Amino acid sequence: AHAWAGPAGSPGPEALERAREADYVTFTSASTVRNLVEALGKDLPGDARVVSIGPVTSEAAREAGLEVHVEASESDLDGLVDALLADSSRDA
Repeated sequence: AHAWAGPAGSPGPEALERAREADYVTFTSASTVRNLVEALGKDLPGDARVVSIGPVTSEAAREAGLEVHVEASESDLDGLVDALLADSSRDA
């Protein structure tokens, strides 16, 4: 998995390529949804599972045309990590 921080600057080509190869895309706010969609356009990772920190962020992702695979039950970073880890072990 790779991380991309967001709007602090325009991501370079290498960062964008790594983002396109991600297994998971995590969103912590509606603005992170907008920023990633703006940066990647229609080149979002095809097989990546989308993990959202909570219902408001999930709604923003759906409005951007993304399928939300996992939503954290607790809307904080611990909840997001727990949701991602639980999902990643689903096929184990």
